[in-house]
Amino acid sequence: MIRRTLVLLTAIMIFATVAEAQRPVRRPLERAQRWEFSIQTRYTWGKTFDGDDGTYVKIQEDLGWGFGFGYNLSQHFNLGMVFTWRSVPYESRGQSEEDPEEYSTISGSMDASTFGLTADWNILKGKFTPYVNGGLGWMHVNSNIFAGWTSGCWWYPYWGYVCGPVPLTYGANLTVYNLGIGGRFEVTDSVYLRGGYEKGWNSSDSVDGTDIMRIDIGFMF
Repeated sequence: MIRRTLVLLTAIMIFATVAEAQRPVRRPLERAQRWEFSIQTRYTWGKTFDGDDGTYVKIQEDLGWGFGFGYNLSQHFNLGMVFTWRSVPYESRGQSEEDPEEYSTISGSMDASTFGLTADWNILKGKFTPYVNGGLGWMHVNSNIFAGWTSGCWWYPYWGYVCGPVPLTYGANLTVYNLGIGGRFEVTDSVYLRGGYEKGWNSSDSVDGTDIMRIDIGFMF
């Protein structure tokens, strides 16, 4: 999976460099008052969250994806928004409410999608600059664990409105925020690479933080 990601990023870089070569030359290192679009990878370390009486949730390492838009208010300051998603394998051990001596273990894959606002401070004005960043957003987590049935209606282009039973799953909506550091390198006047480390938190009482490594390829226009 990671090898495929590196191949994809390399292909995008080659395409972007060839496209840039066809454009008129602009003044270098001109970030201020320009928009950005980025394709992002988010590698999350595995972690185990221990509960009471031997219960736990073990989340495996995972590679997620995302994209972002932003605007450079100056050579240093960028405001933007980001959307990320990933499907994370996990294992959970729970305790029966009726019999405390009875435990059950389940495994599966939970889906997490995030929409947030971001702020980046590029410390230097040059082609390479370290940066610090922060973000605040909303995350929806779907455990994909069956929780019963409900009814619903939806629209099919051919059949029109169709109503029927809809499966429910356990999930949560969380407030999320993060802080990070990293480096940014502008390959050309319109293409840049960015890599860094972030620490993320959310409003759940059972999760104390997430370690994230990111690699982005971005385009300025």
